[in-house]
Amino acid sequence: MIRELIFVSSVQKELAEERKAVRDFIMGNRLFSRYFDLFLFEDLPAGDRRPDDLYLDRVDACSVFIALFGNEYGRENGEVGISAVEREFDRATETGKHRLLFIKTSGDHIQHPKMEALTARAKDQLVYRRFTGISELTGQVYDSLIEYLEERGMIQCKPFDAASSPTARLSDLSPERIRWFLAESRRERGLPLSLGVP
Repeated sequence: MIRELIFVSSVQKELAEERKAVRDFIMGNRLFSRYFDLFLFEDLPAGDRRPDDLYLDRVDACSVFIALFGNEYGRENGEVGISAVEREFDRATETGKHRLLFIKTSGDHIQHPKMEALTARAKDQLVYRRFTGISELTGQVYDSLIEYLEERGMIQCKPFDAASSPTARLSDLSPERIRWFLAESRRERGLPLSLGVP
């Protein structure tokens, strides 16, 4: 099975603990580590590439984009005047990634005006969750990723006989087993089906 990539976006210095906690939680979870790989920019070794090219390539490659918004906006790129966080969010939006937004609330700080504008724009587009601490954040990430896996049929929450199989095809059915089932149904339950029923 090919694991899907999760991209975690935030101002690195401001939310360093939260970024590491999300990485450790997802990669340490037996279920999630089967389905996902995770990208954090700070985990990369030194390399001969422009950072903005690299992180935008990783946004393009991801399936799930996790945005952690706080108060800081981050360093602005001189050419375009916007931060990496805003560029990542815009790229995830343009490319149709599954976006999850988590906003850190703290009563003692005020958001940078550009972060406030980005947060307002993101809140208009997405259902989001607020968090104050790491345990609250990881609980919300858990709920969101479980829902993601359920929506895509990768895990089932329904009983086996009530759940669909999105990868099943008619060619998967065995004609011999169908004939056996029809014969048994007629014999044991008296179902009025002929053995040649299509």
